[in-house]
Amino acid sequence: MKQKICVAIETPCIKVIHEDCLSCGKNIEHPLCPNCIAKGFKQWIQQFPQDETKIRTKLDRFLKTHRYIDGKSKKCVACGKNNTYICPNCFVEYLYKLTKEAGLGIRAMSEFLFIFNFDFNHNGYSRELEVYGGY
Repeated sequence: MKQKICVAIETPCIKVIHEDCLSCGKNIEHPLCPNCIAKGFKQWIQQFPQDETKIRTKLDRFLKTHRYIDGKSKKCVACGKNNTYICPNCFVEYLYKLTKEAGLGIRAMSEFLFIFNFDFNHNGYSRELEVYGGY
């Protein structure tokens, strides 16, 4: 069997797997890819049809701009693909900002935080859930 050789240097090609979050730089401890989280988020956001299109457009743009990393990251526990390039906490923080920017209201924000909370250390966006009366 012939081994694949890299062009520039005659060494075996090594597939680089990114184990750290591109946003915070920490090791991804809960490997759930953005595509799987986005799938659940898109189902949830359907209950707000007046803002759904605007939020989906921004989310789809985010996912599309990061497609070059697909297959080069940590393996997702849900879909099994190597697409976990951002930790769930950072990705949900992005979704939280999209949702808050849309102005869906306190009830929707507290529901969002209750469903999609990956801030297990309670040092980020989940503090607002406490303000809304959760936890």
